[in-house]
Amino acid sequence: MRPNRKTLLTALLLATVCHIAWAAGMPVLRVTFDGTFTPDMAYADGTMHLTDTDGTVVQLPAKFRIRGATARSYLMKPSFNMKLRTADYTEEADSSLLGMRSCSSWILDGMAIDRICMRNRVAFDIWNEFSRLPYDTDFGGRNGTEGRFVEVYVNSQYYGIYCLSDRINRKLLNLKKARELSEGEWEVRGLLYKSGTQDIANQNSPGYNDDYTACTVEWHNAWELTYPEDFASPAVWEPLQTAILQGRSASYVRKYFFLDNLAEYQIHVMALSIADNWGNKNHFLSIRNVTKDIDDADPTEADRRRFVLTPWDLDTSLGGAYDGTYYDGTYSDWPVRDIQKNSPYPICYVSGDSEYLALLRQKWVEGRRGALSAENVRRKLEAYRDLFLQSGAWQRMVAHFDQSPTRPCYVSDLSREVELVAKWYEARFCEMDAYFGTTDSITDRLTSPSGTTVGTAYDLQGRPAVHPVPQIVIRGGKKYFTR
Repeated sequence: MRPNRKTLLTALLLATVCHIAWAAGMPVLRVTFDGTFTPDMAYADGTMHLTDTDGTVVQLPAKFRIRGATARSYLMKPSFNMKLRTADYTEEADSSLLGMRSCSSWILDGMAIDRICMRNRVAFDIWNEFSRLPYDTDFGGRNGTEGRFVEVYVNSQYYGIYCLSDRINRKLLNLKKARELSEGEWEVRGLLYKSGTQDIANQNSPGYNDDYTACTVEWHNAWELTYPEDFASPAVWEPLQTAILQGRSASYVRKYFFLDNLAEYQIHVMALSIADNWGNKNHFLSIRNVTKDIDDADPTEADRRRFVLTPWDLDTSLGGAYDGTYYDGTYSDWPVRDIQKNSPYPICYVSGDSEYLALLRQKWVEGRRGALSAENVRRKLEAYRDLFLQSGAWQRMVAHFDQSPTRPCYVSDLSREVELVAKWYEARFCEMDAYFGTTDSITDRLTSPSGTTVGTAYDLQGRPAVHPVPQIVIRGGKKYFTR
């Protein structure tokens, strides 16, 4: 359905009031289309109108549709896809939004189950610092999404803070396009699979959906074909099926995967306790060029046939939960050792290998001094906290949903919650150190009377520390031994 004249006129008139929010320090995205968001809607044609904080405006035709299972339960603040289009809506139209890479397909993450509306973004920012693709790309080897926070209005109704981000796709990962060998005959080269799908209702047995864009490889191990959807067929699924069903050995994983990539992903999930990404869920596997020979004498050519793992959907990180129930000092307490034992394929097939375990420890040693340090995590949390509060966006969102009959998950006191999450990660940092036997060169000791609270000290669960017996506590981002 094309937007009618009245709908497009409304989009133009909204430009006159955009200055109210963007002047306060956060970009504003106004989405206009006929109708409303519904659980099973098709893409709706409409208009996007994005005003940056300096007053710069981008207005383009676009298609919109809600995305993800969570969105169906939070229609007051759903996540949705935005596809930029030409004036007649027939072709893609790439555009660079808010300084991010130019592309046509974008995600508006509603973060409806994250009470601080930043976990997914913080986790991806850390990942992008910690891990890069094992080869060069036009985007610096980035292996995760990039995003900017915006305030969103849909058909003049305020929806609150969203994160506008690019997608994991062929261009980002530099996968080779399918090529036409002769008229009607195509050669598939680059492949991109996404774990988890709702496109197959019964996932008890292996099989495909009707158009081969989704596949259940084995019991409750289902995937979506992200690229190339236009050439979906059983043959396109064969590399993934072979890897999962026949590649269950450490030697296979070493040959067909990049161990550094796997170890970095595992450390990321372990350190940030990304609860919804354990096991075979919420990640991509890609191959740059499946036509290459894995046994090629030239390692550069052989590497093009290897799989790369890319994370996805990190909103349960930093002690969070899939339904927003962990907050106000109560966070995920899954031990590091349990996450290590429940890693996704292919990590589970090398997780007991001595070479891989040594690499895993090395990755933690590197990460704890940089991207995964407690100081870096705190800086990122506090930077987004300041953006939300100083722009007034958090106060506007809370005031809006406090008056709404249906609400997403959020907290009124953002500063307090962010501080508690930062303290939780300081404790998690120590748990990672304990697991890998790593420590700083200087050990601080703090003596305190038995049974008393040590100022702003916290135990390894992020709770105020009361210690009648010797224990490790966190104070000011440092570890102390009390006696």
